[in-house]
Amino acid sequence: MSSYTVLHFALAGAFFVLALLHFATWAAVRSQAVQLWLASSFLGFAVLSMATGLTSYQAGVLTADTRPWLLLGVLPSIPLPYTLLRTVWSLLDVPLTRWRRALLGVALVIGAVRVLDVAWSLLRVAAPEGILEAPAPAAAGLSLPLFWLLATCVAGTWAFEAVRLLKRRGAMAVAVLAASFFALLLLGRELAIDVGWLPGRPLFVLVGLPFLLLASTSLAILTARSLRGADLGTGIHRYRRLTQLGRGGMGEVWLAVRTGRAGFHRLVVLKRMLENDADDPAVQVQRFIGEARTSARLHHPNIVSVYDLGQIDGAWFIVMEYLSGVNALDLVRRVEKGGSLPLEVIVEICQQSLRGLAYAHEQGVIHRDISADNLFVSFDGVVKVVDFGIAHRAGEAQEQVLSTTSSPMPSEPRLTQVGLVIGKAPYMPPERREGGEATASGDLFALGCVLYELLFGALPDVSAESLQLPRLERPEAPAAAQRLRQVLAVALHPQLERRFADARAFQRALDPVRNELPAVELERWLRENFSERWTRERGLLELSDPTPAEVEALRTREQPPQPSAADQTTQIIEPGAPKPPSEQETRVQPRAPGAQRR
Repeated sequence: MSSYTVLHFALAGAFFVLALLHFATWAAVRSQAVQLWLASSFLGFAVLSMATGLTSYQAGVLTADTRPWLLLGVLPSIPLPYTLLRTVWSLLDVPLTRWRRALLGVALVIGAVRVLDVAWSLLRVAAPEGILEAPAPAAAGLSLPLFWLLATCVAGTWAFEAVRLLKRRGAMAVAVLAASFFALLLLGRELAIDVGWLPGRPLFVLVGLPFLLLASTSLAILTARSLRGADLGTGIHRYRRLTQLGRGGMGEVWLAVRTGRAGFHRLVVLKRMLENDADDPAVQVQRFIGEARTSARLHHPNIVSVYDLGQIDGAWFIVMEYLSGVNALDLVRRVEKGGSLPLEVIVEICQQSLRGLAYAHEQGVIHRDISADNLFVSFDGVVKVVDFGIAHRAGEAQEQVLSTTSSPMPSEPRLTQVGLVIGKAPYMPPERREGGEATASGDLFALGCVLYELLFGALPDVSAESLQLPRLERPEAPAAAQRLRQVLAVALHPQLERRFADARAFQRALDPVRNELPAVELERWLRENFSERWTRERGLLELSDPTPAEVEALRTREQPPQPSAADQTTQIIEPGAPKPPSEQETRVQPRAPGAQRR
């Protein structure tokens, strides 16, 4: 055999070994999808190298009929462009958007057509008297143009993505750009040989060398980032995803477990951003990272804790504490169905929420999205303010807003509006709805709306010039009910100067109401009134090493029968019909960005 054949056999062996190594790495750390795409790409280059070597004239001693090997060498045209594109997108940490999925589909179709064209050409060739080389049948029909279209598409996409993300991805983008430039040079040589501009033997398989260099360089870059704590893709294996808790147009939320040595594990919530076609990706990333940075600076018992920020499978993720309990929207739904909540429970929830808001405001952070579904009450009796996805820091420029904003559709009263006045319109004070900037007073007004919901089971009509409060009759605590109604009138006053000056003033105004009411153990009340959910939560927390199957079994456990009307004020209302989403989950955590907010 000549050096030409030996070269291709040696490359085939090297690519095959690298494919095995990356497959083993992916099997050990399933969350690193880039290892799967690297392994699949190396396997494709191994098959291509082996087939090219076996179809050379110098390999005639090994095989007489090369048609099967020619077909084998063309088969990677289907998976190889797909895996090469997935590899570069994973290395550059970009998600699969609509246009990228379309590009993958086009590559698969072109590859399949090329394979069919070559297969048909080989079937029309009589039994060969000698060795058929790849260029002969490949030149027939559409095969050659399709081959160059595929190769240019892949290498061109590498270069385009690298240039586009050069500032954001730094060294990784430089490595991809260098590899794409090297590959385009080799492809140019092959094209010149095919059209007769240059003499020489085709060496298309050498295009795998830039890919090999890229794989080695990217591994070094990812390792360096991991060692200095950047955790951009290589550290995600510390978080094992268990089950998806929710998904929206811009992201998804997962229940995950933080693993460590000696059997250490801790339940966390992984909030993962997904880019969509509606908004500018740069704005989405900036807002998502801003949420993580803002939340990480807030250390208070009544504010959800953020542990980590990084990327996984091309998308940013935030790791937050796992909260076991219910959110205020679950309590509002009980009131909507005709039940009622003890006044002491309502006041305790509002006062704890105000402590968290007071701390955030003192740190210069305005939440801008306070609502019933963004207040979480844990089974430990602690209220947490969650979801700082659109929070604003003092001194930073706010989004441009219009002078007026349209009201949300009646069927979607709780959706967060972005693009006009950012936030939920039913919770906005009048000055904000008219286009004014968000202030701390707006958060307090929104909390007043939540207080109104907990009392009456509906949102107040904040669009009216003057708010008419319903009568609040509580025979068991008439004095406290009267005081609470007066506090509510101040919190929801249409004029900014007539409302509470700050969260501390709001909290002090609730103190006399609290003194008129009996003591309450919030954790005990929750566990008794949400007993089934509390049982499932205990089962989840008692798992020594939770698996997805175990978690799903707990989440889908059959619910108790519907309580009688007499028990509606002290038990969960669970009709026989399918329950609303919040009653089906064993917990409610901050939603994924872009998910519908009830």
